[in-house]
Amino acid sequence: MSKLDKFERLTEKELNYGDHIYVKRRGLLYSHHGIYAAKGTVIHFRGAAKEKKDPIVIKTDIENFLNGGKLKRRDYKRRLPHAETLRIARDHLSKKGYSLAFNNCEHFAAYCATGKKRSAQVRNVVGGIVAATFAIAAVFIGKKRTRKKEG
Repeated sequence: MSKLDKFERLTEKELNYGDHIYVKRRGLLYSHHGIYAAKGTVIHFRGAAKEKKDPIVIKTDIENFLNGGKLKRRDYKRRLPHAETLRIARDHLSKKGYSLAFNNCEHFAAYCATGKKRSAQVRNVVGGIVAATFAIAAVFIGKKRTRKKEG
């Protein structure tokens, strides 16, 4: 969990329009994010074939968004007013340009709420790749030093 974010589970009745909401997908290591648009609707990236083909920003009912998962909200220490968040989300309806690394559903929801595109999921994956790369490099460097000492 990021120091900037507070994650909590809640019910739809506890939501405010413009909230950044998300749901963990069952059995998978990712979350799906959107902006609560009131009256049981959510604005989020959605695409055919499990959200991976031609994603577009749409408005759907919250049950469709949750897909059986538990509703959570991301709170920020600093964020745009909720009305502004919802306006930004609505302005993006029907827009495309999805990118797993640079413009995914979490980037979209964070941008609407804060004006900055951020994805903890992407940061965690990139951080893991960097850490693994350093670990592998350290092993090779260690082996090379051992060979030099033996030689």
